[in-house]
Amino acid sequence: AEIVERVRRAAEKLRLGSYLKRKPRELSGGQRQRVAIGRAMTRKPKLFLLDEPLSNLDAALRVGMRVEIARLKAELASTMVYVTHDQVEAMTLADRIVVMNGGRIEQVGTPLELYHRPANLFVAGFIGSPAMNFLNGKVVAIREMVVTVALSWGPVLDISVKRHVEPGDHVTLGIRPEHVVLAGQGQANAHVVQASMVELLGSDTFIHANEREESLIIRDSRGRIVRAGERIAITLPADVCHLFNEAGDRISNAAAAHAERVLLKERVN
Repeated sequence: AEIVERVRRAAEKLRLGSYLKRKPRELSGGQRQRVAIGRAMTRKPKLFLLDEPLSNLDAALRVGMRVEIARLKAELASTMVYVTHDQVEAMTLADRIVVMNGGRIEQVGTPLELYHRPANLFVAGFIGSPAMNFLNGKVVAIREMVVTVALSWGPVLDISVKRHVEPGDHVTLGIRPEHVVLAGQGQANAHVVQASMVELLGSDTFIHANEREESLIIRDSRGRIVRAGERIAITLPADVCHLFNEAGDRISNAAAAHAERVLLKERVN
């Protein structure tokens, strides 16, 4: 009776109640994936190994199943090893993430550690949606581990670094779309770019901008109206910028203070 009840609850959570009497060959790929998850749920194992469990589901069902897996993890207090190429699944489900590239571990940490302190360009570009903006720059001066970086299209920023660099070194500046600030024309430290495409998503607006062969995405949550082809002013706050050397390693401390505030809040909660 207990097993029957477990099966019933698992089928209800996974929306499989109407398929219980069907044979495996009569199920779709997504339904088979949910059956496999249901089998694991009824057995209450100490360790789950989930390899792309949501890959064959449509977008709406994937969100629902992601929530159910999170609930399952909390209810069973089991260890889960979850393999996925979907960074949203990784960020929302994981206590710790192992980011791998070509079989090599690039970084291990909590979701927020990886988001705010990416070890290198690969991790910075993988974690976050839309992905972090990467802009080409050059070190033009250095003073007491603070470097002055000139971007190819005009902006000049002073960024604290934790590794030695030399004037003339080529670097990559990274800034997340939500950290790019829409500014007023003529505002101090503002630079003008051209909006090439605008995505209106209701709560957010994604502005795709270009300037001198560089491109970036701006995420605006304040409802400012921007049209494709419009020239807009932006600022790049140095305290949320990341700096990567030619090898792709993060060398900046500039975003450290911002990250410390966020991670401290995570630990307190």
